[in-house]
Amino acid sequence: MPTKHIVKSYDEDLGMLKSKLSEMGKEVQDQISKAGRALQNRDGGLADVIIVCDEKVNVLQQEVEEHSIRILATRQPMAQDLRYVIAGLKVASELERIADYAANIARHISDLDHQLDIDHPIASIIEMVELTKGMLADIMVAFSKVDAQRAIAVWHRDDQIDQIYAGLLSDLRARMSEDPGNIRSYTGLIFIARCCERIGDHITNIAENVHYIVHGKTYIDGKVPLS
Repeated sequence: MPTKHIVKSYDEDLGMLKSKLSEMGKEVQDQISKAGRALQNRDGGLADVIIVCDEKVNVLQQEVEEHSIRILATRQPMAQDLRYVIAGLKVASELERIADYAANIARHISDLDHQLDIDHPIASIIEMVELTKGMLADIMVAFSKVDAQRAIAVWHRDDQIDQIYAGLLSDLRARMSEDPGNIRSYTGLIFIARCCERIGDHITNIAENVHYIVHGKTYIDGKVPLS
């Protein structure tokens, strides 16, 4: 968090921004968790709940944007304060996109044939979901504490998701070739896995914004963060 200021209301404004982003992060974490449960149990009812709840994240994003613009207009922040507000706007956008991907996962659960033996690929996707949940929780702590080192550690964990995704994609493509009659289910799983992979990418974007707050740069040398 930026340093304290002489004007108490300025600190309160920044604190409110931090609080709104924390609330948004928790809501998105809950959406990801529900998406994982809905997939694991092939629960269409829970999937519908996720889709409806996506609107709550949209409202929170709008509140963050309005509050951030008000800070920029009335406080004219400088240095790290300015970077914090700018990064907050970007983090809200990343969180909104992550929630959209959770809702997209929910939408494609209906593509899956309940009689088809797809426990193994689903288990791999659930592993991706758990990794993204942990990454998102940790990156929101990093943002709250303005901790660049923690953010960098989260950034590097995305490699695990990419590795699982690559293996899963190969497996599902092979299944599609061998069992074309169930191509809808396999395509649905590919789309869901892709959503998880994209969630990981958006979390790395948040990590880069934390790094920006501290150092004034997001990354160097082709997306390798500064240590």
